[in-house]
Amino acid sequence: MKEFWDKIVAFFQNVGVDFLYGILILVVGILLVKIIKRVIKIIFKKSKQDEAVAHFVASLVDVILEVVVLISALATMGVNTASIITVLGTCGVAIGLALKDSLGNLACGIMIIVNKPFKKGDWVEIGDNSGSVDEINLFNTTLLTGDNKLVVIPNSIAVGNAVVNYNACDVRRLDIDVLVRKGTDIDEVRDVLFEIADNDEQVSKELDKNVFLYEQTIGYVKLQLRVWVPSTEWWGSKFRINEKIYKALNERDLLPPNPAYDVVSHNKED
Repeated sequence: MKEFWDKIVAFFQNVGVDFLYGILILVVGILLVKIIKRVIKIIFKKSKQDEAVAHFVASLVDVILEVVVLISALATMGVNTASIITVLGTCGVAIGLALKDSLGNLACGIMIIVNKPFKKGDWVEIGDNSGSVDEINLFNTTLLTGDNKLVVIPNSIAVGNAVVNYNACDVRRLDIDVLVRKGTDIDEVRDVLFEIADNDEQVSKELDKNVFLYEQTIGYVKLQLRVWVPSTEWWGSKFRINEKIYKALNERDLLPPNPAYDVVSHNKED
């Protein structure tokens, strides 16, 4: 028993202090990394940067600093970090080859942060998916769809495909097709459409609004109302103005008649 305690004492006399220092560096370093991560988020928030960008940068810094703290702690404990770094480098190459797709997503994530094709809250269309940007992570971007589904898209797909950002500009043009009977006075319909547009709070009063004769067929005439509305209010404006147009044309008996169909019945005995 005495021999065992002598070995413990000898251990602390030789490397024990360095070992305790290493543990201290590890604990304090991890705490400092967490503080730095939080400070980065606060700085981005005060500078009015995109929240998704702040999350991405903070996560990247967190990973890098934790690796630095771990290596520093091991070096203080007397561990040969040169060999560890060599091993990590070798493993890194092997892991990089095995996880090349993930590393590609990481690189694409950095490209998204730098180029800023979209930000948190933007309504975007990426490939076959569309939704509001919820978060930009190290390896993927998450979208929240209109019916509250979360779609996770690898960053490589977000970079490699065409991205349609519906909120990139402050205003968007809203095109609404209007059908009326053929022979209807289109000037009267045009006045109705302009009146609705002028009285709508979301329709821009500075930008031009137009009504065009878009198409005509045997039974009806199609006009198109074009106005400009805030990008964030596009869908709400579309539904609201469509309803106003229907009610106004219905009151003036300007709606096209319901289509008529000829039904022919055949007797099996004929």
